[in-house]
Amino acid sequence: MGVIMPAAGTDTKSLISAWKKTNEQELFNNLKVDHGFPQALARSLVQLMHEHIENSYGNLREDFQIVYHAVSAKEGPGKSLDQLRLVPVTLTISHPDDAKVLKEKGVPGLRKHKLLRFANEAYDQGGLLIQEDLALLLTTCVRTIQRDMQEMRQQGIVVPTRGEIQDIGPTVSHKTKIIELYLKGYEYTEIEQRTRHTGESIKRYISGFSKVVLLSDQGYSVIQIRELTNSSEKVVTEYIELYNTYKEIGSDRLAQITSTSIEKLDSKKGGLGVRL
Repeated sequence: MGVIMPAAGTDTKSLISAWKKTNEQELFNNLKVDHGFPQALARSLVQLMHEHIENSYGNLREDFQIVYHAVSAKEGPGKSLDQLRLVPVTLTISHPDDAKVLKEKGVPGLRKHKLLRFANEAYDQGGLLIQEDLALLLTTCVRTIQRDMQEMRQQGIVVPTRGEIQDIGPTVSHKTKIIELYLKGYEYTEIEQRTRHTGESIKRYISGFSKVVLLSDQGYSVIQIRELTNSSEKVVTEYIELYNTYKEIGSDRLAQITSTSIEKLDSKKGGLGVRL
């Protein structure tokens, strides 16, 4: 039986925590009784372990995805790597779109495609990869990564690594850029050429955008939308701002992508669903 997601303003976290209470309580009792930890410390340790497991090994990953630790986007310049705070990010190692890219652009083209995807995915989740991260993930050398990034930079494509963001400052997510091009009237083929993303990827981003718009119109908060759509808070906020900007000037395109009624959105956090 599906669960109706509470409307905006109600405490959705209490529903999620209800399913976790048994396991958390068991761990709490083990720390307190079996290991002799004070009650307050045991409770803090349970919360800390729960957050770590949820972020690093939770049910947010799909097939062909890994959890990787990137430098937090909130970290400023001037620190050595061993002093930087890291955040877990989910990266898509392989995707069906890759086959088309490999066929059309060869191995170098696929490497650039995946390089851009890794960097964008990390940035959307509040992390920044460095060139050494990308070299490791793509099993190549840093010099090759630098050359690829230089070529993309000459084509006007920004790869949001730690070094790039420190030079140019914060930027909007690649998903938001793609959707803005669509709202401006660009066709899929034009967006593909400008962003190096496949048509299927663009369709997925637009579908995700439409879900955020529908939920926002129904009064759901940013946090609730993040949980229901499995998007980052940064992306949800950017989508809502983009929607407010293009409500009038992009009304035709907005009408196209929101006209189809979405019967149910499944949230991967706890199995909650929402009926629209």
